[in-house]
Amino acid sequence: MIRSRRGAVVLALACVGLAYATGIQALGWNQSSHYALIRALDRGTARIDDYKYTTGDKARFHGHWFSSRAPGLAFFSEPAYKAVRVAGLTNRPTVRIAGRHNNEVVWLLSLFAAALPGLVMVALVWRVGDRLEPGFGFAAAVALGLGTLVLPFSQLLFSHVFSACLGFAAFALLFRERMQPSRRRLWPFALAGLCIGYGVTTEYPLLFVGIALGVYAITSGEAIRRGAAYAAGVIAGVVPLALYNLWAFGSVTHVAYADIPRQHAGFFGIRMPSPAVAAELLLSSRGLLTVAPVLVMGLVGAVLLYRRGNRAEALLIGAIGLIFIAYNSGYYLPYGGRVPGPRFLITTLPFLAVPLAVSFRRFPGPTVALAAVSFVTFGVATITNPLVSAEGDVGQWTDLLFGGHLQPTFISILKVHNEWLAMAPFFVAVPAALVLAVRATPGLVVRWPSVVAGAAAAGGWALFAVLGPKAFGIDLAAERKIVAAGDSSATLNVYGTHPLHDLAEMALAGAVVALLAMRVVTARRSRARAAPDLAAAPAPRPREAEAVAAS
Repeated sequence: MIRSRRGAVVLALACVGLAYATGIQALGWNQSSHYALIRALDRGTARIDDYKYTTGDKARFHGHWFSSRAPGLAFFSEPAYKAVRVAGLTNRPTVRIAGRHNNEVVWLLSLFAAALPGLVMVALVWRVGDRLEPGFGFAAAVALGLGTLVLPFSQLLFSHVFSACLGFAAFALLFRERMQPSRRRLWPFALAGLCIGYGVTTEYPLLFVGIALGVYAITSGEAIRRGAAYAAGVIAGVVPLALYNLWAFGSVTHVAYADIPRQHAGFFGIRMPSPAVAAELLLSSRGLLTVAPVLVMGLVGAVLLYRRGNRAEALLIGAIGLIFIAYNSGYYLPYGGRVPGPRFLITTLPFLAVPLAVSFRRFPGPTVALAAVSFVTFGVATITNPLVSAEGDVGQWTDLLFGGHLQPTFISILKVHNEWLAMAPFFVAVPAALVLAVRATPGLVVRWPSVVAGAAAAGGWALFAVLGPKAFGIDLAAERKIVAAGDSSATLNVYGTHPLHDLAEMALAGAVVALLAMRVVTARRSRARAAPDLAAAPAPRPREAEAVAAS
């Protein structure tokens, strides 16, 4: 069983990786800014003057243009870009694949800088989750990988998945040491600090994770030695950022954000947190908990972790979640532009996913149902157009799906014009990963009362997703803030009063199918466990059989 379970996990990870590698997503300013910096670095400069018209995410300093992105992702991507250049693909790159605004080279870079870190993060959640709830870690990992913002962003050249992977890798190192207090090693603390430091070089807000993990590290004992090792690693990790700033701007503390006018208000565009904006980030039509309701069960699992004694981990998860919600709700552009959800909260997702391992065991029906809902919502968003600009625009996901307008894939490069056929690798990989995840979680048992509870949870979500964001004014408030940030089209409501209506119906149907399928699996597993017991029962001896017959 152990060998077959590990084999199922390996195959499932391969399927998740294939799902990440399939889509060739459209370009936006964020990706183009990273790409411009990658190309500039390859030419030995930090200036993107030659590529300034490709992106709006740029800053002007002393007469030259620079990417407004942190440089960590570009540094990490340089080896991949050099390999692509040596292969000759940068000379005449395939662009506008299937008539979309995309680029083959950017897609190849995203495989290295987004898909690969996303897959590593899924594997890390599996390992940590299994330590906290043996046998259920991989279910939590797949829920993260295919049912949250990690899925679409693993196909996009943004820095969030990479930086989130670094932050969670640091936690995984510290968690392992905390679970084995007899070891007196310092290198895991230094390595965790290095991950955090380079995470800050990649995405500045990872500093918040670094502070929380620093407290987590020193409260496990030997505070001075471990704290010093961790701090040394952090300093080493931010050295590339300091050197880049010195090279580009003449000061180790000057960052490109300082040259963007909208970043001047507050602290780099961050003001006092707003509870109203926090609610919008979580509950609008593209809010974190609306499109990925499985994360609600992550919060439930965190409470269960705390109550059973894993208080340090539960408090850490809660602290990181609250810190990022607070910072994000005070930012001038809280929703992050054209994205399928609040991208600045991606860093919190692996931490919220770990407690799902506990929820899958304690509340299997609701967790399975809400995971299925999340798989459908982000699956549809990813294959159609994840880069939507406002809350009401999420209605285009089902409009595009029903119209057969899907994103191109690597199959499309081979001149396959049927969009459904081109998306076949994704359609095969995702269900296969889910089936293998169930196989790798033999303890997942869904009985009829749990089926009912799961159906109720999915039904409650669908009702809120269709009516709540509009009825409570959440979408309108969010859209007005987007208009204030510069996008006057946010309140047009092109896709109707209830943009998630069709998607909610599809997701609800998916949840029901998942619950019934798990009920069948549970019944089969029960029969399989009972069969060896019957086979192992000793046969009655001849005299005992005669006595039984006579009676």
